[in-house]
Amino acid sequence: MSTTSMSIEEVIRTAAGSVPDPEIRKTMGELGMIDEVEMGEGGNVIIRYHLTSPLCPSPFAISIGKEIRRRVEQVEGVTRATVEIRDHFIAKDIAAKVNEVEIAKDAPPWL
Repeated sequence: MSTTSMSIEEVIRTAAGSVPDPEIRKTMGELGMIDEVEMGEGGNVIIRYHLTSPLCPSPFAISIGKEIRRRVEQVEGVTRATVEIRDHFIAKDIAAKVNEVEIAKDAPPWL
């Protein structure tokens, strides 16, 4: 995504908001579920979102969070996205799973 006509925060919000809700079939942006985009130093970004229910099944919540992270990390200028879910009964567990560092396939076996 290009940042020529929009600020990087707007591009990030658009990327995060493009993730579809698997049950409702509308995007997170259409549903107004992207709450905050916080730019940090060095291209680090925090995205805060909520879901339609605080009891949303964790597989859906994790899947949505990981997809938000994946799409935001594709934005030019973003080096790392941290995704935080709000108002969910197991928000900390979901955030931990969503923000796990993925080890590259060619990484040494001791990592």
